[in-house]
Amino acid sequence: MKSINTYLSIVTVLLLSGCGGNQQDKAALQGVPENPAVKLLTLKLEPVSNKLSLTGEIIPFDRANIFARTPGYIREVNVDIGSKVKKGQILCILDAPELNATQAQSQSSSQGAKAKYETSRTTYLRLLKAAGTPGAVADNELDIARNQMKTDSAAYQASRSATQAAKAIEDYLVIHAPFNGVVTARNVFKGDFVDNSGKTMLFSIEDNSSLRVDVAVPEAFNAAKLKDNEASFTVSANPGQVFKAKLARKSDAIDPQTRSETWEFRFPNANGLLKPGMFAQIVLPVSRSKDGFMVPFKAVVTTQECKFVIRVENGKTKWVDVKTGFTNKDKTEIAGDLKAGDKVVAQANEELKEGIAVKVKP
Repeated sequence: MKSINTYLSIVTVLLLSGCGGNQQDKAALQGVPENPAVKLLTLKLEPVSNKLSLTGEIIPFDRANIFARTPGYIREVNVDIGSKVKKGQILCILDAPELNATQAQSQSSSQGAKAKYETSRTTYLRLLKAAGTPGAVADNELDIARNQMKTDSAAYQASRSATQAAKAIEDYLVIHAPFNGVVTARNVFKGDFVDNSGKTMLFSIEDNSSLRVDVAVPEAFNAAKLKDNEASFTVSANPGQVFKAKLARKSDAIDPQTRSETWEFRFPNANGLLKPGMFAQIVLPVSRSKDGFMVPFKAVVTTQECKFVIRVENGKTKWVDVKTGFTNKDKTEIAGDLKAGDKVVAQANEELKEGIAVKVKP
């Protein structure tokens, strides 16, 4: 009998607590205060900037791979890797006996065509002079002489063009440097046979007096301004040394695979400290063209579905979806349905649901 009375007492207590409990009791059971105290911050427009750290590639100002334009044997090589060359300097000379024979034959043919043309021209001029006396030369004979002179003239001009073409091909036997630079590759030796198929590269020449530093900038920073149009970078070969480079141009297009735009910087490399092919750790001091809102990282809540901040209006919470942008040491840029003067929770979390009345910490 005593155990039955104890059981009825427990049931009565549970029923009373279920019917008569207030919201405060429910909140206490759930572990969430009825009016949580939060610290607020006021949004204000301010300059938005960031230091973007990226990896760039150093490439030469000019680079040329040299190939033969006519088949031949290497007769002479005047340079090697590391050789500094001037524009027009002879790199190597090819020998092509067949081409020399063709050139001699072309010149002989041209001389013969020239003699024939001069003979027909002299004949025509004599007949033309004689035609001044009535009845001395038939009109038909004068026309034949004139046409023959024109034919021989055309043949002579054609032979001259052929000779010049052969001479141009012969000039291809001498390989010149296209610009001032340094020989970075040599793939031929005396006696080697090369053709004009493009399979054998003779030399590679690079102009390293000035270098390009190419860096792929993410699409999100495409509209950002670069302070003083200048970036700083370091290379592993010169630890501790910081180099400066000026922005020269942008590709003005987004690569669909990397979603980035190539920015090219120019670095004067007069002392030859840097080499093409190096990787550069480059820092870009970028900023927005317009002011924006910067808030502490803890003010932004990130879930699988969205990012949001919690705005407090009339003492109650409201979730506002945002997108983040630039970040610095302790703050991130946000954009959304927000305006200057809005109050947002400084340390937000998902447990702080919408519509909850909050108390403001001083």
